Amino acid sequence: MNSVPTQRETRVLAIDDHLLIREGMVSILRALHPGVIVGVADTCAAGLARGVSEPWDLILLDLQLPDQSGFTALEQFRRVRPETPVVIMSALDDRATVMKCLDSGAKAFLSKSSDASKIRLALGHLLNGGISIPQVTSFAARNLDGVPNGQAPWNLTERQMEVLKLVMDGLSNKLIARRLDIAESTVKIHVSAVFRELQVNSRTQALLMVAKSGHQFGSMSRVQ
Repeated sequence: MNSVPTQRETRVLAIDDHLLIREGMVSILRALHPGVIVGVADTCAAGLARGVSEPWDLILLDLQLPDQSGFTALEQFRRVRPETPVVIMSALDDRATVMKCLDSGAKAFLSKSSDASKIRLALGHLLNGGISIPQVTSFAARNLDGVPNGQAPWNLTERQMEVLKLVMDGLSNKLIARRLDIAESTVKIHVSAVFRELQVNSRTQALLMVAKSGHQFGSMSRVQ
């Protein structure tokens, strides 16, 4: 009888020069995924050496490392291991830094200033192959609040702006339909129209577009 091949363990490499951060990541990851194998490194050079020579499913990378910029390491990882997702985890969480990380090829960004529950939730999504960018979601939400619809840089109706706000909140088409008391098929039409106007193909791309816009949009009044 042929034996059934066992699935390879999930492997995560955490690169950070602070011992407490590395130990905290190991603890959280093992609690989330008991079978995970966690490798650690305290410099870009050591992280790159392990990142290139060993197989990894996910790389957690700090930006402020003693030997070189985390951005340099990110570029090197994307060049030599493009198939391995890199997640930036840093205390530098201003808009320009976060967007630069994502534009440079990071799969996600986790702020070290987030509370432990949010970090655990985000890491759980990432370990399951999802995308978690709560910092970007926060930027996008702020950009959709405060200025009249007519000042938005996109030609969207008031209803489409409502739908966009709910997409930014992470609601599915079904939940948006319930929230606005309209048919799910109608929501799909609005979402498609929003994507065409923003010139994107997915919710994640739309999120990044809104987060990078730099504009402040007006809160939408409910259309009856």
